[in-house]
Amino acid sequence: MPDSLQHQIALTLVPQVGAVTAKLLISYCGSAEAVFHASKRELLKIPGIGIGTANSIHTAEPLARAERELTFLEQHGVNAFFYTHEHYPARLRQCYDCPPMLYFKGSSPDLLSARRIVAIVGTRQPSEYGKALCEELVDGLRPFNVLVVSGLAYGIDIAAHRKATALEMPNIGVLGHGLGNIYPSQHRSTALKMIENGGLLTEYIFDTKPDREHFPMRNRIIAGICDALVVVETATTGGSMISAELASQYERDTFAIPGRAHDIKSAGCNLLIKTNRARLAESAADLAAALRWDESAKQSNIQIALFPDLSPAETGLLDIIREKPEIPIDQLTIAAQLPPGELASLILGLEFKGVIRTLPGKRYMVSV
Repeated sequence: MPDSLQHQIALTLVPQVGAVTAKLLISYCGSAEAVFHASKRELLKIPGIGIGTANSIHTAEPLARAERELTFLEQHGVNAFFYTHEHYPARLRQCYDCPPMLYFKGSSPDLLSARRIVAIVGTRQPSEYGKALCEELVDGLRPFNVLVVSGLAYGIDIAAHRKATALEMPNIGVLGHGLGNIYPSQHRSTALKMIENGGLLTEYIFDTKPDREHFPMRNRIIAGICDALVVVETATTGGSMISAELASQYERDTFAIPGRAHDIKSAGCNLLIKTNRARLAESAADLAAALRWDESAKQSNIQIALFPDLSPAETGLLDIIREKPEIPIDQLTIAAQLPPGELASLILGLEFKGVIRTLPGKRYMVSV
């Protein structure tokens, strides 16, 4: 059965249907619209779906609320992407608990799958030292064409957004509420500027309030959408530590900026480093070295000299493969953003030219 945006939105509004359950329903029924057309008997055959959930699906309220959301999207130029949509962030889609629906207001949805994405998080009450380090980090990321992601909250978040905006770097704020308002209101002017060269992203419909329980949920988007997450300053508990833990679960590179011993604002960063849950980083150069950004650029020039017959597309793919000692096919597909057939053709061409090697498990590495 064909799907509709209204039914996709409505599915996320059914009580007791979270990220995992929504995808379970889709896998059994085929589409969001088919879920709403399924009988209660059919729904109850799906593992984990009880009578309460089946009854909720058959009420009119989710579809009515979804219709109001569609009106808001049209009036305010907001994009809505179901997890099956081509513009849904490819990195985030890999996470088992990724939100089924995302709402984005910004300059281009292509940003959501930018080649390099770094999330910056930290305490809401940073020291002057922490804010200065945050701004220095953002400034250092600029030459690498990085998309900066944070949560538009007080402290380190807004420091990262303001510095990126001042440098005209694309940056995205992930919200713990709907796009009908900006919270905190003091950050509204920055948020409006971000939309011009970045954007605002949320899983919540437009009139959702910034309730406390929403912010830990939005942290999984920050952790899942990035290649690397950097914790600037944090205590041993709080949202930044949750984001770091999620980044580790999602197999994202995690970094922490160290602070003074016994400094409560840096205690979380020091703990992450001490327990090997994050790599020590003192600057953007440390991220570039760990993620092999510098080496990729240098080696790309060498490779072009060695293999002058490489096409621009082959050179671009080679740059991506060089960024890691080895890269699995799923990560390569996300980074390359190419149709499967074209990607397979480029890989085959690079193999024939002796530039890359295929490892067991569909992993690739540069051969010279």
